[in-house]
Amino acid sequence: MIKLARTPGSRIALGLGLAAVAGLLSAFLSGAGHGWNTPLLVSLILWIVAPVTLFVINQSPPPRILLYILAAIALIADFVVIKGTVAEARVFPLYIQVNGVAGIAIIASWITFCLLWQLLVARALVSRRASHD
Repeated sequence: MIKLARTPGSRIALGLGLAAVAGLLSAFLSGAGHGWNTPLLVSLILWIVAPVTLFVINQSPPPRILLYILAAIALIADFVVIKGTVAEARVFPLYIQVNGVAGIAIIASWITFCLLWQLLVARALVSRRASHD
C-alpha cells in the first residue's frame, strides 16, 4: 500500500482517503446514535494523523520528535476507544443481532483502519531505534 504512494502529495491523499473510509465505517457503527459511538470521535483524529503518519514515515530519516508525538496520540486514542467501548458495551450484542456478519466485518474494518497508522508509527520507531543500536 505504501509503495503506491510515492510522492508526498500522494501519501497525504492516501492518508485522507483512509480517514474518509474510517469515518464512513464509524458512521455505520454509530447508526442513529444508538450504536457504538466512540469510533465517531476517534475517527476525527484520523484526518490529521493518517496523512501525517504516511508523510513522516517515508522521510529519511523520519523526525524522531514527530514519531513520539504520533505515538502519544496513539496511546490517547487507544485509551479513548477502550474507555468508550467499556461504557458502550451493551450495544454490541444488539448491533451484531441487527447487522450479523456485516456488522462484525464493519467493526473489524474500523479497528484495522484505526490501528494501521499506529502500527506504522511503532514500526518506524522500532526500526529507527534498531538502526541506532
